[in-house]
Amino acid sequence: MLKFIAKSIFSFMIVTLLFSIVSIGCSSRALYKNQQDVLEQPKKNTLEQHQRTVPSTKPQETSIFTVIEIEDIEYPTLAASIRFPFRVHPNNTVVLSGQHAYLTTEKHLHVINVSLPQRPSYLTSLEFPDKIGKVLASGDHLVIVTPEKFHLVDVSQPLQPVIESTGYLPQQHPIKDLDVLDDHLYVLGENDHLYIFYAPRGHAQLVKAVELSPRWWLFSPKADRPNVQQIEVSMLERLPNGISESLRSQRGFLQLRSSKNQKVRASPHCLVIDQIQNPMRSARCDLLIYSEYTKGYDEQEKNGARFKYLFGKDYSIGMGGGILAAELYYVGAEGLHHLKAKEGNDPLKRKEGMTLTRGKPKIAYAVSAGEMQQITQYPPETIVLNDKQLELPVGSVTDFQILDGLLYVVSANGFLSIRSLIAVEEYFQGDDPQFISVTPLQANEPISLAVGKGFAYVLATPKDTK
Repeated sequence: MLKFIAKSIFSFMIVTLLFSIVSIGCSSRALYKNQQDVLEQPKKNTLEQHQRTVPSTKPQETSIFTVIEIEDIEYPTLAASIRFPFRVHPNNTVVLSGQHAYLTTEKHLHVINVSLPQRPSYLTSLEFPDKIGKVLASGDHLVIVTPEKFHLVDVSQPLQPVIESTGYLPQQHPIKDLDVLDDHLYVLGENDHLYIFYAPRGHAQLVKAVELSPRWWLFSPKADRPNVQQIEVSMLERLPNGISESLRSQRGFLQLRSSKNQKVRASPHCLVIDQIQNPMRSARCDLLIYSEYTKGYDEQEKNGARFKYLFGKDYSIGMGGGILAAELYYVGAEGLHHLKAKEGNDPLKRKEGMTLTRGKPKIAYAVSAGEMQQITQYPPETIVLNDKQLELPVGSVTDFQILDGLLYVVSANGFLSIRSLIAVEEYFQGDDPQFISVTPLQANEPISLAVGKGFAYVLATPKDTK
């Protein structure tokens, strides 16, 4: 009996001891976990604060920023690309200002240092509460457009962009488009009014509201700015009088979407509009180019070469000692003609087809959690065009820009085309001097294009992640 009691007491003591050891271990682990949580909390908070500016999203919701070297306009090359984990939509854009490129994605503004374009450097991002679209530069400020308002962002310190003010249209009418010119904002409302704001230092003040004509088409600034001239649609005139007057006076045009929802790009001597119904055919052309040719301009020199503005073969008219012209531009057809001319008449090559290789950037980066890291790249894709194809499969035009007499065009299937708006007599040879080059980019869908000295910048949606 005593032996049984002693054994029971001993067993109880063993169980109690084991339970105490387990409890101590659990308490130690809990204490360690609590201490670890306390120690890691500042780090976690810091990361969360950083991610308020650059939040992580799903990998498939990406956009890509590409730098293209165009110093040799006949042979552009892809210098670099940066992938962002943020979705991009058709209203987002990229713009250059000084040594920085600014681009928008669905809810973010991104700042990239392009002082060395071959090696762009991501600086920071600024998050907005609602979806944003177009970005425009005006001195030390950016204008960010949303469907209901516009933000003025101070970027005098590019590492720390700050929303300085927010503007609305009267009665908060929805915004269709916006352009910036000489410290003035020209805001096109969905209510058929054009609102002009004065915004010299980050704060916009409404100057006037212009009721639009039922037949308005384009806007041209008047000599007494900020007033504008409404250019109306004309079914009878191939060169509407308003366009002729603006080209002759070199007042230019506001780059606001037309009443037909067409993109508008302009220089003092040219006006280019997309998706135009060919007045001579039932088909639509990619772009319609209005240009001016004057004898005085022909006598000038550019880089040691004489040049003049082209006037198209489609139709032209003489006006006051100069010639104003309209030219239809079919990007795919002209590109294919250009490539075939480069291939020559070798029947074997024509039978086997022309081979194009999609560009591969010399260096590629990706932004994750606010940091830019170099990434590996996929092998380049090969495109073969045989003689039966009538057009180069560039797809529809998505954006285009004018700089120094050249027209740069990006297309939906990932192509960059460069065409001259001037004839340089000592440089171009052959029967088709206007078209200069067509370059396959990465497998992406370009959305917006910005062009600077020696480099072009493209904002796109990668096709492999759509």
